[in-house]
Amino acid sequence: MTYKPLYKVNIGSRLILDDRRWVVIGKEREGYAVEGLDDGECVTIAYRRIDDAIRSGNCEVTTPAQMESERRLSDFTGGYTRMGQLPETEQADVRKRLILVLAIERLEEEGYKITQRFLGRADVRKRLKELGDEIGGEKGMFSARRTGKTEASFAILSGRTLQKYLKLYREYGKNPVALMHREHLKGPQGEARKKLNEFQERFVTYVVNHFLKATKVKLAELFRQAQTMFLPAVEDIAQGFELPSITTVRTRLKAISSTVKTLGREGKRQGPNLKGAGSTDIRALMFGERTEVDQVLLSIFTDKSGQLRCRTMSRSEAAKKAGELDPGEIQRSWLHLTCDVASGMPLGWILSETADADHSMALFRMATRDKTREKVRYGCNREPAPAVGLMISSADNGTATRNGKVRAGQLGVGMTAIDGRTYHATDKPYVESKFGTLQWQVLNFAPGYAGSKPGELPGYDPKGSAALTHEDLYGIITRYFIDEYPFAPSRGTGKFGATPYQKMEELFDAYGPIEPPSQEDRRVYLGVKRSASVTSEGVKVFNIPYNSTELQHHADKAASKKVTVYLDPDDLRKVTITVEGSHKIMHARLTMTAFNDLTLNEALEVMADAVAANPLKRQLHEGYLWEAKARRAKESGYFSDPLVPDSYRGGEELQKAADALLEVEFVPHGPSAPTVPPGDIMKRGRHPAVHKVEGPPSGAEDTSVDNASPGPGSVFFKPIKESKL
Repeated sequence: MTYKPLYKVNIGSRLILDDRRWVVIGKEREGYAVEGLDDGECVTIAYRRIDDAIRSGNCEVTTPAQMESERRLSDFTGGYTRMGQLPETEQADVRKRLILVLAIERLEEEGYKITQRFLGRADVRKRLKELGDEIGGEKGMFSARRTGKTEASFAILSGRTLQKYLKLYREYGKNPVALMHREHLKGPQGEARKKLNEFQERFVTYVVNHFLKATKVKLAELFRQAQTMFLPAVEDIAQGFELPSITTVRTRLKAISSTVKTLGREGKRQGPNLKGAGSTDIRALMFGERTEVDQVLLSIFTDKSGQLRCRTMSRSEAAKKAGELDPGEIQRSWLHLTCDVASGMPLGWILSETADADHSMALFRMATRDKTREKVRYGCNREPAPAVGLMISSADNGTATRNGKVRAGQLGVGMTAIDGRTYHATDKPYVESKFGTLQWQVLNFAPGYAGSKPGELPGYDPKGSAALTHEDLYGIITRYFIDEYPFAPSRGTGKFGATPYQKMEELFDAYGPIEPPSQEDRRVYLGVKRSASVTSEGVKVFNIPYNSTELQHHADKAASKKVTVYLDPDDLRKVTITVEGSHKIMHARLTMTAFNDLTLNEALEVMADAVAANPLKRQLHEGYLWEAKARRAKESGYFSDPLVPDSYRGGEELQKAADALLEVEFVPHGPSAPTVPPGDIMKRGRHPAVHKVEGPPSGAEDTSVDNASPGPGSVFFKPIKESKL
């Protein structure tokens, strides 16, 4: 069945559909044949789609008559078609002319014939003033009024001019813009207004193009040097050629948009941050659904140690130093910050000397844990944001977050990492805006403030005024992000003046409970990993002991004692243990209860302070220990006198004895004789040799039994026939 269109759309009408401009060039059976005004694409749009778009307010239709009327009005007024486009003073004059025109129409309705002579009569002009006050709702609109100063009255012009206003009002579709002054159209218009020849135009363009560069040269010096680069032709010299003045160049620069000048003078990298349109969409609806992460070098100097230090130096060295600080003594710190997009609540903040991966991991750990420790330590009065499992994390392309360690941790805990563009603050506006608020509301009033750019505070010495330690500065920032910022009204997109804490509570009511963070994932993917060996007392990581029953059972059966321990630096109470080549995952608990409520850094500080609490006393105790050991060694009689040479010869004598003990002697082999079978060795009968190992060496005498002959001194024994036992 053929669909019949509901709304009338004539051929030649202009459509604005889905933010694209189309012109209707024909009608077909299925729909309107249209052509794109931007790209020239020709398509057919169904009748039903146009009707649905018009019904829902998504399609704007401009008929050919409306376009022609608008074009005629634009040509008549020089481009103005709406009252809001006119200057404020011009709007006031047009309003009064419109009131007079409406008053004339009332006289026409009363039966009067409107002519120039009629409108010029005194009684009619008085009647027009009365009707004008009635229509405008204000008395004395067409007479002088005293409101602190005398205002010029709006003179009612001659009848000819009044009739002209009435004609224009009706000719241009009763649009009051047609009643405006047209003095701006006097004189030459368009290209005819240019009074510079081609060579002069080229010179002005040359200067403007070189002015719009990131080097930010001064216009006056640029103009003087550019004059030396242009030599006019002979014909131009004969016609009295002159280079344009610098005022002409300045006028041309004023006509260029501020966006073009910003991109040229500030560069394409900084330009979008200054002139970017931004975004007004609501990027997250649930608490913890989306977070933004960034780092900033704070504009304040702090003392690195926070301790009063002094050392002895000579007068010459003191004169050379002249108040200069040692490297690292006074420095600026990096602030790592992450916040929730849906509510605007700060989730984590870390101070560090550098922007690196370790502090980024610490930032994610703080966002996914309870922050009561910071609340109590720094004396906050309100509740911080709760621990939450993060879903999406958006950060820039900086090295603090763009590395394998941070990426592995994010993916391990189930986060989706989104990289923003470098030097594009509009990609993460929520966290970027907090840096400026922190600087102007907090840091600007603290000692050691350095300003937002170099040389901003020429009369102030930020290094010399630095009085805050890192701990003091972190306490100030913590109290600001817990007690102040969450309770200040927010004008951000979707906030409508609500505070971040109020918005967070609304999200809890609307979307229910939040995602809980996994403690196991925090240890494995966001914590630290170390290798250790299992003993009967468990394992030690950073010299902190852990043990459990399943760990001891594994150590009792396993051939290798090597294990991998995963530790959460913010919670030392429990660790996760894995073994290479085994699918078993074990857990162990802290066996030193003194560290239960400490972080890893605090535990290491406790152990370090125990060793280096009093260096002088420790050195004195080492002297006492040395003296006691020397006395015991001397009184034992075990050690010989080191001044006697025999005390050093014991090793040489033992070496000689060892060499003699290790010496091996070899006996040379003699000639082998014939042998007889087992059991016949005592028989006196002659038997041939049955096991002959080897013959006698060549040249030796034959000593066999067959060739034996009694020699001198030979003794023969009788055969043994009876046992002697």
